[in-house]
Amino acid sequence: MLASPAFAEAPQSLDVPAGSLSDTLGILGTQAGISLGVSGDIGRHHRSNAVRGHMPPSIALRRMLKGTGLDFVAIDARSFRIFERPAKVTKAIAPEAPTPVRDIVVTASKRQTAVQDFPGTLTVLGSGDLDTDRLGRSGTQAIINAIPSIASTHLGPGRNKLIIRGVADSSFTGPTQAIVGQYLGDIRLNYNAPDPDLNLYDMQQIEVLEGPQGTLYGAGSLGGIVRLVPNAPTPDRWGGSAATGIGIRRSGAISNDLAGMINAPLIDDVLAIRAVAYRSVDGGYIDDVGRGLKDVNRSVTEGGRFALRLTPGDGWTIDLGVTSQDIDNRDSQYAERGLLQYRRASAIAQPFDNDYRLGALTISKDWGRTRLVSATGFIRHEVGEVYDATGAALVPIAFNQQNRITLITNETRLSRRGTDGHGWLIGTSIIVNRERLTRDFISAGSATTITGVRNAVTQMAAYGEFSFRPLPRVVTTIGGRLAFSRLSGELLDVLQIEGEPKRSEVEILPSFALSWRPRDRLTLYARYQEGFRPGGLSVSPGAAQVASQRFTGDSISTYEVGARFGDARKDRFHAALSASFAHWEHIQADLVDAAGLPYTANLGNGRILGLELSAAMRVDHVWRIDAGLFLNDSELRRPEAGFADARGAELPNVAAIGGRIGINFNYRLAGDWRIEGGGSLRYFGHSRLGVGRQLDIVQGKYAETAFNARLGTGRYGFSIGVTNLLDQAGNRFALGNPFGVMARRQVTPLAPRTVRFGVDARF
Repeated sequence: MLASPAFAEAPQSLDVPAGSLSDTLGILGTQAGISLGVSGDIGRHHRSNAVRGHMPPSIALRRMLKGTGLDFVAIDARSFRIFERPAKVTKAIAPEAPTPVRDIVVTASKRQTAVQDFPGTLTVLGSGDLDTDRLGRSGTQAIINAIPSIASTHLGPGRNKLIIRGVADSSFTGPTQAIVGQYLGDIRLNYNAPDPDLNLYDMQQIEVLEGPQGTLYGAGSLGGIVRLVPNAPTPDRWGGSAATGIGIRRSGAISNDLAGMINAPLIDDVLAIRAVAYRSVDGGYIDDVGRGLKDVNRSVTEGGRFALRLTPGDGWTIDLGVTSQDIDNRDSQYAERGLLQYRRASAIAQPFDNDYRLGALTISKDWGRTRLVSATGFIRHEVGEVYDATGAALVPIAFNQQNRITLITNETRLSRRGTDGHGWLIGTSIIVNRERLTRDFISAGSATTITGVRNAVTQMAAYGEFSFRPLPRVVTTIGGRLAFSRLSGELLDVLQIEGEPKRSEVEILPSFALSWRPRDRLTLYARYQEGFRPGGLSVSPGAAQVASQRFTGDSISTYEVGARFGDARKDRFHAALSASFAHWEHIQADLVDAAGLPYTANLGNGRILGLELSAAMRVDHVWRIDAGLFLNDSELRRPEAGFADARGAELPNVAAIGGRIGINFNYRLAGDWRIEGGGSLRYFGHSRLGVGRQLDIVQGKYAETAFNARLGTGRYGFSIGVTNLLDQAGNRFALGNPFGVMARRQVTPLAPRTVRFGVDARF
């Protein structure tokens, strides 16, 4: 996939004293890994300012030269030339030096790898690509709409499973570990819970590495990883931003959103804080004719992030962060066939809530190109949901499920970033996850508890990766991970006759990659990578559900070849192509039995073929076109005994074809005023809800369309956005309530056409 050109070079911890320019430039060059040249002997005749903090090298250089009468210009991504400004002949303000051409850095590689040197399929998106800084409400769906190889289920905000590269196990969430690893900076966000759907306001960039990513990220990265990189506190200036808007649907309730950010330096160049807060209301559009209610699926998201950064000097950086978000869905967003569009008939409300808390501490130390990072996270995640289990009963029956998760993680790594893609990395990882899943039926004011489950896992791993150049323009990367998992589980509310089931698993995950740059603008690569998930304990299928069954760990091996042409920052045209083959053994899946109750099992072995193509072209200084295509072919080859009828079936929730095309414009009107925006079409082909006859339900085959425009300056602006331009209903997902899914009447339509009017400002 392609990367955005909208990013500065990666910030680095720098500590350069004041002194003779000829001396301090050498210090900066060593610490930042850049080349600096001067015109004539001006280096001996000027003194530079001291610089200390975490910042891009170009910012550090500008601060060093402030007041000296000197300026600089970028020669290439890692080289700068310093020169003496010509004398001013008028009082006009001299124009700034040209913006340096900078590398797009893939921080998810854990080695600050330049995108052109990364041997794999990736996408790097900036806040400008997704327009997240001008919206008070923007979550994971914005990423999905931008990248054809990403899909998800559509139960609702905070309830979905992410899917990358066609690696999909089922439509339901349960004890199995997620197939996509999600990160906020260096902190893992989830283990066996749905996508927390964090708000993307004030993000620096979003990185998607397609999987598996077992060597660097371990268990739960079979499909890949999504890494959110928030903007860090800036210790040298105050700043802030805000965005608000109101959305009016063609049919349904009004939506609104509000978000804001403030950055405050507490000690210049040493200590700063950054705080983000947001609240959004997504107006409902589903009518429940069974209860005579309109627009029942109202969703409210509120939360924020707080970050503190301390840069005491000598290359040290300490980041402390807190994230809190609550999603409250008043009712489910599915409709039913046989009724008018956007309608269903239920006996009770089916609310859902997702409460997420994260505390993080990251400590890093830089020695030039060598970097030490230790990141620790503590997460409390509570997910609650209610389903209508009334069926043919005479009185309403509610099925209530609560999942309480505690996740503690630590990763410590040491890396060395070389030039032209070479370098090395070693690290350790510890994950402790505790899950308690409770369930009961509620009817006529009384509750009947049914069997729940408690699962615990402790994972410890050591990993490493080494890249070297055996030949000019060729880089070979070899890596591996040794992972140890300790698993335990027990049924709740059932007399345990035997001791608590425990077992251990050991995994060795090798990886190999080869990249070749026959030309400066062309990269060819091949890669082999593995991934895994440990097993666990589940309630057995059946109406009584008073017995347990173990599900074994699964593993995936993927072979990939690809090519990238052009540079998003410099070339009018750039493109990427990749093909992959994956063999998946003992596929884990969260399922529902004939009664609608959840359980977990191994489906068998399968294979996945994938082909991806993306391209972008700048037509002129105003217009830009981009497009992407994803083709997938999957098959369950060797099913387990209970799924023999599914032999040859395609894996769930993955369309055979998906694509996107976008047209963007940016036109300067007068002064700082511009009008910018664009339109997009994202197509999702048909897929199937699940594996086996009961869940062989067709869904998908729809298009999402959007348009947005903004009139303003860099400081403030007014915007209009339209989603679902064609006002299609479609069927994104054929599941809303597991207790009624076997009737094959459930559909999840797109929200009706919505027009949003917004205002944004920066200060």
